Amino acid sequence: MKKNNINFMLKILIFSLFVFAGTQTIYASTAFPNPLGDVTTVSALTTNILNNLKTIIATIAIVMIVVGGLMYILSGGEEKNVTRAKSIITAACIGLAIVLAAPSFLQEIYTILGTSATDSSVSSAVSLQTIAHNVLVFLLSIVGIIGMIGLVVGGAFYLTAYGDEERIKKGKSIITGSLIGIAIAMAALVLVKQISALIG
Repeated sequence: MKKNNINFMLKILIFSLFVFAGTQTIYASTAFPNPLGDVTTVSALTTNILNNLKTIIATIAIVMIVVGGLMYILSGGEEKNVTRAKSIITAACIGLAIVLAAPSFLQEIYTILGTSATDSSVSSAVSLQTIAHNVLVFLLSIVGIIGMIGLVVGGAFYLTAYGDEERIKKGKSIITGSLIGIAIAMAALVLVKQISALIG
């Protein structure tokens, strides 16, 4: 039994050597193409992986936002389903924001390390400071627009009060709150511009 096993193993070994030698002579003149394409370094490979992952994660996040919206629509007012839909939408939005900001984070890491990025998507990414500035300006602009709408609504309440003390009081409080909000938004916008000028 042992002798048969040894003979069988020797036959497999000889057959493998012939197959290996035959393939070497067939493929000796042909070069194997690189299955990764133009990628020749580890850095380029990781960049390709990150770019593809970014696309996949962004697509999944958008799909999950749509799924959360559908769950919200079909919740029928049930608190459990509404909470689940909100958590899905919130998590998807956070994930999408992180994916979109990933090149900026990488650019900041390269800046901290004192090197420059080789990938164009990272080197041309908007800095975190610019993102923060744009978000603040956008939010302050929205506050200003809402404040202006509040002024109009408060004025409408005041004009249509017809002597009703309750409506007059409500109109005054809306106008006062709107003016305070506009003043705060304008002051914050000036502060943001000044800080941005000092840092930049």
